Amino acid sequence: MLSRELISTLAKSGRIEILRTLKAYHDRQFTINELARTSGVPVMTTWRAVRELKAAGLLKTRRIGNSTAVWITDDPAKLRTLRTVPDTDPQKAAARAFAESLSAQPWLVECRLFGTVGRGDHRPGEEVDVAVVYDESVTEEQAKASSTEAAAALLGRTNVSVVPLCVSSKEMGRRGGLGSELRDKETIWERKRG
Repeated sequence: MLSRELISTLAKSGRIEILRTLKAYHDRQFTINELARTSGVPVMTTWRAVRELKAAGLLKTRRIGNSTAVWITDDPAKLRTLRTVPDTDPQKAAARAFAESLSAQPWLVECRLFGTVGRGDHRPGEEVDVAVVYDESVTEEQAKASSTEAAAALLGRTNVSVVPLCVSSKEMGRRGGLGSELRDKETIWERKRG
């Protein structure tokens, strides 16, 4: 059973990602910089998270020269607690499910994750921003209608709110503007070419 204090700690930005990374590489020790890079969490957030997760007994650390080595605890009671931490972020999982549900549409080119979930600094329950890139075979209104319908169905199943932003493939190819801002965002679904 998770305590209220532990739930509060885990709800903070980056904590779940750090635990997932350490669980995935349970036989390895990371420096703070390596852990930040591997988990995709900013270095300062990683420092704070390691300090809090160590205080909760979930991590162990030791100094190696100027660095701090971090690894997951070997305490059986704490490991049982860690098994209750989900291996997937519910908001990212919902974004992928949304994209997969739209993938049957022949006009869908790709879906990209952006906003707080895309940056990884979201809180539980926040809505998920997904860019839905469509081709010229449909209008923006048709793409919006299908995307809104898929988001509503997903909300009913998962209780996670996905907010689609429909963008034409032509707009994605332009220099500047919205397309250029979205091009570096994480692609969560892409139509295979060829």
